[in-house]
Amino acid sequence: MIIDFNDDSAPLGLEADICIIGSGAASLAILTKLYNSSYKVVVLEAGGEQITDQNQELYKVITPFSSFEGANNGRFRVFGGSTTRWGGQSLPLDRIDFTRRDWLPNTGWPICYDSLHKYYANADRFLNLDPTGYEKDIFALLKEKRLNTMDELQFRFSKWSPLPNLREQYRKEIGKSAHVTLVKNANVTDLMLTPDHSGVESVVFKNFSKKTGTIKAKRYVLACGGIENARLLLVSDTQLPNGIGNGNGLVGRFLQDHPRAEVGSLVSGKKQQSYLNYFYLGKTRIMPRFFFSDDFQKKHSMLNSSAFVEFYTQENDVFTIAKEIYRKQIRGQLTWKEFQLALKLVKNLPELLLIAKHYYINRKVYTPNARARLNVMTESQALWENNVSLSSDVDALGMRRAVINWTIDEKVRHTFLTATELISQYFTTTGLGKIQVDDWLYTDDWKAYIRDSKHHIGTTRMALSPKEGVVDENCRVFGTRNLYMAGSSVFPTSGQSNPTTTLIALAFRLGDHFLETK
Repeated sequence: MIIDFNDDSAPLGLEADICIIGSGAASLAILTKLYNSSYKVVVLEAGGEQITDQNQELYKVITPFSSFEGANNGRFRVFGGSTTRWGGQSLPLDRIDFTRRDWLPNTGWPICYDSLHKYYANADRFLNLDPTGYEKDIFALLKEKRLNTMDELQFRFSKWSPLPNLREQYRKEIGKSAHVTLVKNANVTDLMLTPDHSGVESVVFKNFSKKTGTIKAKRYVLACGGIENARLLLVSDTQLPNGIGNGNGLVGRFLQDHPRAEVGSLVSGKKQQSYLNYFYLGKTRIMPRFFFSDDFQKKHSMLNSSAFVEFYTQENDVFTIAKEIYRKQIRGQLTWKEFQLALKLVKNLPELLLIAKHYYINRKVYTPNARARLNVMTESQALWENNVSLSSDVDALGMRRAVINWTIDEKVRHTFLTATELISQYFTTTGLGKIQVDDWLYTDDWKAYIRDSKHHIGTTRMALSPKEGVVDENCRVFGTRNLYMAGSSVFPTSGQSNPTTTLIALAFRLGDHFLETK
């Protein structure tokens, strides 16, 4: 059932076995485990059906050291969260991400890789992805001659969901469920603890008319994203002066993202697009990517990274128009504007036929007249000084705004340079072409060319003890018996990959934990 807290008929008091705060990917994944259980579940979503300026203003943050653009334009306070806007790229973490690495601080997870690996196939199904395993030989998938390999460099791929707007797929299950109720326009403003502070007793939520409701549940899950999860723990300080779960000052600490940048241009060479451009398995778009071996990372004391080539065209050229129309078509979002754009394609029919040949016969993307640019994306170090804290400024609901302290250091540039050098060597030896490395990598203002990836990670990190983190191996907040965290905020380290696949796997794991501990 789905109700709107703005409606006069919406109740002010709710009760549940499990209360989930947020309705993004982690929340929707947990729900798939609970639909057929006897649990009564209430999901509180701060937004409504549409993204509004009023709702987005509540996410405004203060960034004194860097712009950290993803904090303002990469979060969406709406039913479905960021899954209503994300690109849909899926890639699991690597085994090395779960281990302690001597050359990087604060590394290692309290759970092993295999405890999550078993959920990755389910995450692929949840995202409507082709089931081909990520370890599959990419040359076989490309149907191209195998290139010479290097022990230090691995050629693999990521997948892109054809239906990334998850709420449109899973809203039907919520709507027809007898056990699940989703409440829209319910902004959580406070978590109230029991008198002995051993657990959460109730949650307070409001709308913009200051209508106030409360919910009492046996278990609570914060699934609001890497910034908001920490913010809600910190602002809930009426009973504990430092906020909930923050006895050791770790809530909001170790904020991470994925620094990324274009580092060079690919010139000359043969069959670049045949090997390096997107291709398709069914409706799943595949991106070829390069990864670095564990031994190479250790030898060069570098961050875990990946790289890929993006083929760019002029704005409004035939390929860009065709790509946009295709994406809108498979998502059921075609409008009259797209039909008008289609008329431009008729004028460039020969070029369009060449694109169509590659797609329908070879199942590959061909980008005519393209500029090939090498992109590198790396993890950032899990550093104490990178954090989410609170300002004295308040939003329209009276909640203190988040302050983002996030900087990158020379380890990032070292990783970019090391990665680019190895890939350049590989491209030259295999005949794929030469990389003209951008000059900015060697200048004093190199940080100005790095951007974040809108991935907010690590602010309620998982650990074996409250001296090392905020939640235990089951994502339960230390010091509480019934408060859990979901999403990438619990990742101790970010790895090189987009976080969504792993946070979905963790959500499935948390859902199983609830079923096993009724």
